Amino acid sequence: MSDHQRPDPDALLASINKKRPSRRGTLKIFLGMCAGVGKTYAMLKAGRSRKERGETVVIGIVETHGRKETEALLDGMEIVPRLSVEYKGKKLTDLDLDAILAREPALALIDEMAHSNADGMRNAKRYMDILELLDKGINVYTTLNVQHIESLVDSVRDISGITVRETVPDGVFDAADEVELVDLSPDDLLARLREGKVYTGDRGVEALEHFFRKGNLFALREIALRKTADRVDRALTDYMRENRIGGPWKTVERLMVAIGPSPYSQQIIRWTRRIAGTMDAPWIAVHVQGARPLSPEADKRLKKNIALAQELGASVISTTGSDIAAALLECARRNNVTQIVIGKSMTSRLLDLFHGGSLVNRLIRESGAIDIYVVKGGEDDPHIQRDQGELSSLFSSPPGQYLLACGSVAAATVTCLLASVFIDYRSVGMFFLFIISLLSLVVGRGPLFAAALLSTLAWDFFFIQPFYVFSISRPSDAALVVLYFVVALASGTLTSRVRIGEVLVRRRERNTAALYAFVDSLASSETSSDIATAGVAGIASAFGARAILFFPENQETLERNGQASSTFRPGSEKDWSVANWVFQNGKPAGRFTGTLPLASATYYPLLAHGACLGVAGMVTDDGGHGLTVEQEGLLAMFLQQWAMALERAHLRSEALKTKLLEETDRLNKTLLNSISHELRTPLATITGAADSLLDPRVSEQKQARQVLATDIKSASARLNRLVENLLDMTRLESGGLLLSKEWCDVHDVVNAVASDCGEELAAHALTISVAENMPLVKIDAVIVQQVLSNILINAALYTPPGTKISLGCFMEGDTLAFSVEDEGPGIPDDALGRIFDKFYRVPGTRAGGTGLGLSIVKGFTEALGGTVTAANNPSKGGARFTVRLPVEYKTVSSEGDFQ
Repeated sequence: MSDHQRPDPDALLASINKKRPSRRGTLKIFLGMCAGVGKTYAMLKAGRSRKERGETVVIGIVETHGRKETEALLDGMEIVPRLSVEYKGKKLTDLDLDAILAREPALALIDEMAHSNADGMRNAKRYMDILELLDKGINVYTTLNVQHIESLVDSVRDISGITVRETVPDGVFDAADEVELVDLSPDDLLARLREGKVYTGDRGVEALEHFFRKGNLFALREIALRKTADRVDRALTDYMRENRIGGPWKTVERLMVAIGPSPYSQQIIRWTRRIAGTMDAPWIAVHVQGARPLSPEADKRLKKNIALAQELGASVISTTGSDIAAALLECARRNNVTQIVIGKSMTSRLLDLFHGGSLVNRLIRESGAIDIYVVKGGEDDPHIQRDQGELSSLFSSPPGQYLLACGSVAAATVTCLLASVFIDYRSVGMFFLFIISLLSLVVGRGPLFAAALLSTLAWDFFFIQPFYVFSISRPSDAALVVLYFVVALASGTLTSRVRIGEVLVRRRERNTAALYAFVDSLASSETSSDIATAGVAGIASAFGARAILFFPENQETLERNGQASSTFRPGSEKDWSVANWVFQNGKPAGRFTGTLPLASATYYPLLAHGACLGVAGMVTDDGGHGLTVEQEGLLAMFLQQWAMALERAHLRSEALKTKLLEETDRLNKTLLNSISHELRTPLATITGAADSLLDPRVSEQKQARQVLATDIKSASARLNRLVENLLDMTRLESGGLLLSKEWCDVHDVVNAVASDCGEELAAHALTISVAENMPLVKIDAVIVQQVLSNILINAALYTPPGTKISLGCFMEGDTLAFSVEDEGPGIPDDALGRIFDKFYRVPGTRAGGTGLGLSIVKGFTEALGGTVTAANNPSKGGARFTVRLPVEYKTVSSEGDFQ
């Protein structure tokens, strides 16, 4: 497979991603230059056609504006009722997104894509509703006027004097699967407007006097046609790439200019810009980087040429290749270029021979359907000095290579002279050819040419009759010597080309490996600080440079000192001002640039989707030459990946904040619902009992008063427990929990817990088991009592009356352990992992409690440095809670002394 037939890897990957099956719906936009051209009519007509084919088609929202021919197309169509919305004291109707999602049609017709929704609706813009439908697999037909595309707002304002407020992002328009232009001539549209078919009454007269002037309509029509044509052109280019069609298909003229470090390139670039402007055609500038690095002067000229092409509006492409002609043609075919512009060849015939022929001749011969313009590049301009670097590059190999070449030929000559008794002169020629082939693997073209010439002369002088003179008596030998020289030079040159290709491949591989390592390190970084560290290290590794990263302090200013991981600091306030200018303007500046070049470093914006997420500065120890063009291309990819990583970190942080806010909101709602219920029940009991006590008939009955007082006490205890739980949770979350550890007897702690929970455990049989010879332990007895009380009350609440609950205490080495077991239904397996979450209650359990008790148990236990676990008891049934606390302890002897 030749190079120009080889598919571009990026294009191939994009094609695969495009063809990957997806459940996303398709979007078709009916585009017009303005209102009244018939977009809604065309959309309804297309929708009816789909309905007649048996598909489920619904009308989400359509604005007919009283046009009878449009209203007629609504007959027989399923219309989703509109959603009524209250907006600024008025009742409005709008698209009912949820109703369409619930209906799940194959196609939804939604008018006016750029419409802004009323406040309070789920999405701020109608195009967001459309995107949501597409994500759910629903196809959508919609309408759009060209002036509502975001990037065209300024152009429309300049033309009509009207600022369009409702817009659709270009990315949404570009992502549409199909765009159909609904076109109408300005005269026909004005006629429709006068007949009242667009607007009725005074509104039509006002439109004629303002927006619908004939000049405005011509300009808007041209914009709509161009926008559609650009989209069709991109679709054609994508199709050719996907199907590997070499092209060009001359549906539209597209120019490409070949640029290099030559001082003549600037004239050629300007000539191409003039021709492209005359033809109103897009154009690109292509530079092919060879294996041999450019001199600092040549690299500087190349940067100027690239900058000029960018300033004049060209898309610049940099590529690598040992064969410049093949690389240019491959790039032209890949981009559907119809015309290539190149300067006249100023190199010598000898240099063209080593390059495989004249570049111009090769392009003309191999271009196929692509036209070639050969332009005079200002060779006669006295202000431009002819560049001799390209001509002298043939002989620019190090002196050591010339010595090696001459020495190898001399050694071969001596060897052949010593062996001349056993071999003839033809064998000597083959031996010399073998030496030339070996030299081509290690030396450049200049030493190779010298070796071929020197070996030819040595062969003639020493081995071909007459000996020791530079003459050949027989014509056959003369032809053999000439043929030998040509073959030696050609074979050596071909081998040298292979070596150059190998150098390019290795260089690309090195750059790819560096980029992969950089991306890998960014991918493994979670926070912005980690990404800054990885980025600085990656820049240092790939470019041997020191770097600094500034993050924004606010929307207009950078932080002063940069990230802590930076490897250099600005030498003055001026450098920070340069970095801040880059942040505000989104363009590189500083050293080696045309903007603020006196800075000590070069500063680059880290841009992602139009937003500047930071500024990277770089200082190279290169003797003042800066980066080469190839390095700048690699750096651009590094910076792009760096910016994307920062954007991911930012989005991850925002998502975490959003999730936290949602969780906080959910917990607040749960807390409000739970507390309102828990407060209502004891308060109702207290209120009812108090009312009954005030009744004279009840107040005289001693037994009734006692029952009511018991109810009040029980409800008050429940209310007090609720308040204590809320206060305890607040102390835990605010970090206000203070521990007070003292030496305690575990028996006293357990007995106190049993006494505190006496009323709650009245319907259960509590069994207490404390291991013998328990030592004194240093704990916060109040906190431990609260932990055990909450577990026991939880067991009493969720187990049947009459069942047993046991509380045990024992030592496990240096750990004090408490266990609470019940004979209830146990805990479902899927709830074991969430049993200690705030406000969590096992589904299906009876009401009671706020879901805070076990959360407080866990919080208090962890504050004491311990752990709490919940499990089901497989042998006896029921649940088992175990609390383990690391403690200091001391044993008590039989005489009562501490040990």
